[in-house]
Amino acid sequence: MEKLLFRKLITDISYRALIIAFTIGLIVWIIQAVNYLDFVIDDGHNFKIYFLYNLYNFPKIIHRILPFVFAISIFFELIKYEKNNELLIFWTNGVTKQKFIKNLVNFTLVVMFIQILIGSLISPVNQFKARMILKNSNMDFLPNLIKQGKFIDTISGLTIFINHKTDDNSFKNIYIQEGEFVDFREDDSQIIYAKEGFLINEDKKLFRLLDGKVISNNNNKLMSFEFDKIDYDLSKFSSRSIKKPKIQELSSMKLFRCSLSLMSGKKYVDELFSCEIDKLKNFNQELYKRFIKPFYLPILTLMCCFLLTFSKEQHNYTIKIIKIFIFVFLILVISEIFMRYIKDSLIYLFLFLGIPVLFFSLTYNFLIKKINNA
Repeated sequence: MEKLLFRKLITDISYRALIIAFTIGLIVWIIQAVNYLDFVIDDGHNFKIYFLYNLYNFPKIIHRILPFVFAISIFFELIKYEKNNELLIFWTNGVTKQKFIKNLVNFTLVVMFIQILIGSLISPVNQFKARMILKNSNMDFLPNLIKQGKFIDTISGLTIFINHKTDDNSFKNIYIQEGEFVDFREDDSQIIYAKEGFLINEDKKLFRLLDGKVISNNNNKLMSFEFDKIDYDLSKFSSRSIKKPKIQELSSMKLFRCSLSLMSGKKYVDELFSCEIDKLKNFNQELYKRFIKPFYLPILTLMCCFLLTFSKEQHNYTIKIIKIFIFVFLILVISEIFMRYIKDSLIYLFLFLGIPVLFFSLTYNFLIKKINNA
């Protein structure tokens, strides 16, 4: 009977958590997707790239909101069980409040490891895939980016100016500058002017230019020639979207190796990112977010379990509920604040790992004493 009761409790908490996580996650995802619209509008990527990039970032959202979602789910389920007298079923079947708390904490430990798994493996892998999608994508929306009377510098290393764009997607008076804007100090830079041109989408994205002139700088020697028709290859250029992975997109193993190497005075070289001493604090903050912050989940569960120390018959029942909710919220805030104080030292990492363990021990002992004295 006890197993059935706890199975129902865990199912109810999980079901509520899934609904809240999906709802909040979807709202955040939509807002984030709107902010990422510049990948289509400004950087020339198509909607498939835009959708996949946002989709791969969804686990990051779940990892961020999971502590709040889980705490709220336990909080409101315990209130519901109390109002519906379902907690009495536990007590009448010989389940002590101490055993109830231990089972709930054990369930929380499973959720904690799930959050660590999402934060340390699933989220970084998916964010890295999203970054690689941008890196390997081409400029599918280049025709839509080209507007008459406007300099287009979305493509890295290339500036395009169109004086006039016709309805049939052809262009008049075209100016193309490779490299820095009008900087002949760069080797192998060139300027191309054409009276007419149009885009050709084949295996390579070509800009067919008609009746123009090329001015190039090769080894500090200016050369120029006129042409009737040339095909300018645009496939060799990429957008200005950030191609290198950010810290939150790196694997946990790479972060560990980099952080430990820097704190021990050694060098760590990786082709994906720069392991530099001035970024050590950011590396440690990311490690805190992935591996230490989830340890606050059991503390949140214990805070919610203080709801077991009083009943709905008490006259100040609502006030006590509000107080517990405030404490739950404060634990969430504290876990975020501590991340800001992570330093570039291994001692700080162990110190901040010990804080939630100490909080849990003190809170658990205080809760058990309060229950036994009730």
